[in-house]
Amino acid sequence: MSNLIVRRDSFVRQLSPSTQINAENAFIDRIRIDVGDWALFGERDHICEALSGLREAEVTSVDGECLPLFNNQLVERIRDVRHLKFRSNPNRDSLGASKPLISGKAAEVLWQSRLTSPQDGEVGRLAFEATLNHTRFVQAQALKRITRLDRPKLVSEYVLAISPDENWYENEIPLRPATNLIIGPNKKYAFALASPRGSQLREYLTLAQSVLSESVQTAFQHSKARAVLLPYFSIREIEFYWEFDSNAPIDWVLQLREILSEQAITMAEDWYDTAAPSLEIQRQSPCIKLKLTQNISIKIYAKTTRRVRFEVTLKDSAIHNAVVGGRRRDSIEGVVSMIAPLAEVAVRRLKPILQSIVADPPPPGSFTAVELMYQITRTADNAHTAEAIIAALVAFGKVVPYGNPRLLSVVHALRDLGVLRTLRPRSRIYVVTDEYRDALASLRRYR
Repeated sequence: MSNLIVRRDSFVRQLSPSTQINAENAFIDRIRIDVGDWALFGERDHICEALSGLREAEVTSVDGECLPLFNNQLVERIRDVRHLKFRSNPNRDSLGASKPLISGKAAEVLWQSRLTSPQDGEVGRLAFEATLNHTRFVQAQALKRITRLDRPKLVSEYVLAISPDENWYENEIPLRPATNLIIGPNKKYAFALASPRGSQLREYLTLAQSVLSESVQTAFQHSKARAVLLPYFSIREIEFYWEFDSNAPIDWVLQLREILSEQAITMAEDWYDTAAPSLEIQRQSPCIKLKLTQNISIKIYAKTTRRVRFEVTLKDSAIHNAVVGGRRRDSIEGVVSMIAPLAEVAVRRLKPILQSIVADPPPPGSFTAVELMYQITRTADNAHTAEAIIAALVAFGKVVPYGNPRLLSVVHALRDLGVLRTLRPRSRIYVVTDEYRDALASLRRYR
């Protein structure tokens, strides 16, 4: 039997009413995670001298190139270790330079916030406030030229550095320089889908902890001070995403603005210049951000010339409340066990939005713009309240009467009249009913 060929459309799918998203097909992008801890023992001067030695730590790329892991910061006091940063900026990407697959900084931490009590003679405690990028890690691995088409094999062991290859972008171009995407020949997509996200993250975290442990051990090897590992992990933030194919991704995101504006209490829109305007890319790329709760948000933006990314970010209490035992763990397996329940939260938040995008348009309404305005002004107790509701519907397509009892009572009355409805059960976001949707569209044209 011939091997199954995994192609791009297995990863970047078409969005349709039959499209299913679940925890298994969620992919992970950025993870902010504390990796530690190392209890520090000895004279403070000796500890600082050893910590300064972390400047010599290196990682190796797939090409065998040795890359500095940290900047050249000298540590004169233990608290100065916070200035020791990884030589990788998560907010800047380059297609022409290799860099480590870990960013962030070192930190002195307090034992009170950790899982283990202070050790006898402990002077301080070291951890790394790291930002990992799971997508970039998977993309960075070199695959054999001749290999199975469904389960490609690595050329070498996993590496903790990425060396961009211009061949990745032959058929698809990022709108801005980006290596945090699965792109290139079919075997890249096959490798990304060959194993569960938890297994891939296990490899990533194991390698990251191993490199950091070796770096600390080497720095303290000839020192009179010493560092003892007390395993600790805490996920601060994690991003899950799904990508969908589009021949005109910028136009598609622009068309989604009206639908998306109804989906959250707060919506923001960023614009950033495309890297290389051309016949294919002549405008800026929009990025729509929906704030669902204080610690859960969604971003929708054109990632390349052929795909749109839907990204769900969970942080702080959203992570703590989603998993048994909170977000702190003392092992890599403990971290891996958190991925499935967190992905389920992301699925629950994104699924209604995707359903609203692919839903059939409602039947034509039977009311006019004048009738919509009449119902609102008749129900409101004064002209100012009526104007506030009309303006909110025209500008945002929704009314969110938080902390305003007078407005809330009018909105409830309009709901009882069949003019407004909640976006979904138990939601405090109100939109017009299908019967008044055409009336609102007409009102928008003339206001």
